[in-house]
Amino acid sequence: MSTDHARIGETTTVADPAWVGPAFLIGLPLAGAALGWGLTFIVEWIVGLRWFPFQGLFELLTELSETLRLVVALAAGLLLGVVLALFALHEMLKITVGRDRIGLRRGDYDRELDRADVSGVFVQDKRIVVLGHRRQELANVEFDLDSDQLAAALRKHGYGWLPGGDPYTAEFKRWVPGADGLPQGANAVLKARQHALEKSNGGDLAELLAELAALNVVVHDKDKKQYWRLADPA
Repeated sequence: MSTDHARIGETTTVADPAWVGPAFLIGLPLAGAALGWGLTFIVEWIVGLRWFPFQGLFELLTELSETLRLVVALAAGLLLGVVLALFALHEMLKITVGRDRIGLRRGDYDRELDRADVSGVFVQDKRIVVLGHRRQELANVEFDLDSDQLAAALRKHGYGWLPGGDPYTAEFKRWVPGADGLPQGANAVLKARQHALEKSNGGDLAELLAELAALNVVVHDKDKKQYWRLADPA
């Protein structure tokens, strides 16, 4: 997806183009309404498929008059589109780069980092990572913007951009229970986090990742597997 970055005083913002938000707010509700309209033509066929979920709702829809059925279907589709649009807007990434700090916001993820703490920034595997001077990760979030524009914004404000990706990739090891070389307590946290990873429990994953960071352990996930390396001690 293309991006734009605009200088505001001493700040450069890297985000989706301004038209993307209105496009979501208009396009998704319209698409939802169209889907609801199409549903009115196949609802009786769906009721005939006993394995299809939400049969009770579809049966209620068939009991309505054609006019009321159309109104309900359009309204439901429109509402669904609005909800999806608001969710999409909430999940859009916004990166603010300034002389003194860099901020990353996406959904509930919100980080603001002092320039003095940042040693470098890279994008790899569709994620942006901000590294600290102890080789720890200060921020790690899904990235779907233009990496060239991000690089330009970082260089403009004097941050270290790492075009080759993670300089510590070779240090990562796949975690197995009882792995050697980890600090005391880290194996137990990684075991708990593996369970959360298998269940896709985002809240527990983030909480346990913070516990590992406090133990100077950096963790990356791939295909429901954990890979770890050590950061330098404080």
